[in-house]
Amino acid sequence: MVSVFSTDDAFLLRRAVALIKWVLLCCCVGQQSQADELNLEYKIKAAYLYNFTKFITWPEKTSPTFNICIIGNDPFGGLLGPLESKTVQDKPIRLFKFDTPKQAKDCDIVYFDNPDQRADLALPGVLLVGSLKKSLTVSSEPFFAESGGMIGFALDDGKVKLHINLKALKQSGFSVSAKLIEVATLVEGGEHE
Repeated sequence: MVSVFSTDDAFLLRRAVALIKWVLLCCCVGQQSQADELNLEYKIKAAYLYNFTKFITWPEKTSPTFNICIIGNDPFGGLLGPLESKTVQDKPIRLFKFDTPKQAKDCDIVYFDNPDQRADLALPGVLLVGSLKKSLTVSSEPFFAESGGMIGFALDDGKVKLHINLKALKQSGFSVSAKLIEVATLVEGGEHE
């Protein structure tokens, strides 16, 4: 067989192909690593959503179920599904997904994910949650708790941290365990009425 490449050209071509394979492998591994980190982040957030039920006392409600509602995008995928086999205050947990906060009725925990919903929720510096007064409001949106939400998830060096607006919680009739307060950063902001 006759080669159209010189020995040097063939060697360079093999090295270029090997380099391309290496770059593609690194990209795939990097993307997988980022996906794993994101999955871990939302596993932690899902665990927090459930564990809030152990460290926060809700105002009295007559609903037969304990409802966790996701407003906007659902970043959890199937991670919250197993919660429906658990109970809170002797009530089975039910999961609901809504596009807008106006659809969320009888929710005990409301998680906001879509930053585009912010226009429906906020005036400058004030989060409007009047229709969700008896709901624990939680989000990963930047400055959520500082804007009047109750609990905000914040990433700090890749770790999920809690920002708790104690004033907003108390104004809505929630009691918070000192154990939860110990692991959180307390923030102020936004009137919650």
